[in-house]
Amino acid sequence: MANTWTLLVQGKAFSAGGVMAGILNAGARVLRIRRIGFINYQTAAVTGVLCAGEIRRYTGAGWTTPTSVSPFPHDTTDSALVSVTLGHAGTPTGTPTVLRRYQWSSDEPAVSGATLDEWELLPVLGLLWDAGFGDANVQPLVLRTNESLMIVNTVGAAGLVDIWIEFTDEAS
Repeated sequence: MANTWTLLVQGKAFSAGGVMAGILNAGARVLRIRRIGFINYQTAAVTGVLCAGEIRRYTGAGWTTPTSVSPFPHDTTDSALVSVTLGHAGTPTGTPTVLRRYQWSSDEPAVSGATLDEWELLPVLGLLWDAGFGDANVQPLVLRTNESLMIVNTVGAAGLVDIWIEFTDEAS
């Protein structure tokens, strides 16, 4: 079984053109992206904005001035990640491929509501990418040396969100 990690970026503010979360693999290992999700974390009243973004894979990648975030291993005895940058903000470099576009309501959820921003509190409804855990016929996104995955906000600048990326670290 491969070492499994989760990158969690907490309370990330939407900013147009900003990297919401990302993984840069500059090492010789192979990272496989299994799942990506959002959870609405806006706790104070905001004027709701419909934000839009993209999941992008970059080849020949780099990443200038990211804010580092430490991932957590699913097994505390897993060896540390080597030559992998994880975090948010900064500027990705390289050639991007858009893998998926999404829209997100950045309005605050209400206890008694049943609109989109309340449904965004349910983890299963916040999945942006799911590579079919348990189905060996579905290949996850693969990051080889000098490839990265970035969640990039393209439109909208209001609200907060928690972003999580589950991935495995494998030899090949």
